[in-house]
This record gives sequence, structure tokens and C-alpha cells, in this order.
Amino acid sequence: MLKRIQEKIEVLLDRLEFMEYHIDDDWSGDRMLRKAMYKEFQEAAEAASNISAMLRRCMNSSAKDDYSNIDFLIQKGIVSWADG
Repeated sequence: MLKRIQEKIEVLLDRLEFMEYHIDDDWSGDRMLRKAMYKEFQEAAEAASNISAMLRRCMNSSAKDDYSNIDFLIQKGIVSWADG
């Protein structure tokens, strides 16, 4: 399971790097880049969701919906929530 989590982290980092690299471009006016950014964001969110579910299962707890998984990890001190 840890190898799978590592793979998902690599996917997440790759998607975030792409978005960070292109965020300063006028991507809102470029349809292809805008669609690429949306797709990268979607895949980053999916990877983060998968990571939270896998981490929860590693802690001998049943994975539930995305919000419950994140709340569980926050309560356990695995993930921190930063306002702002």
C-alpha cells in the first residue's frame, strides 16, 4: 500500500508543478491551456482524495467519503488545516 501512496503523491506533485508553472500565463484566455489546467486540477484533487483514503485504510479504519477521510486525518494529526 505504501508504494501505491507514493505513486499517488508523485502524481499529485506532478499536477501541482504543472499548474504552478502555468498559473502566471494568461491561461484564462487560452482555451487549450484553460482546459489543461482544469484537467490537471481534477487529477490533483483525485490523487489527494485517493491518498487520504489509502492513509485511512493504513490506520485500520474504513475509508469513507472524501470529507470524512480528510476530517479523520485532521483529527489524528496526520493532516493540518491552515486558514488563509
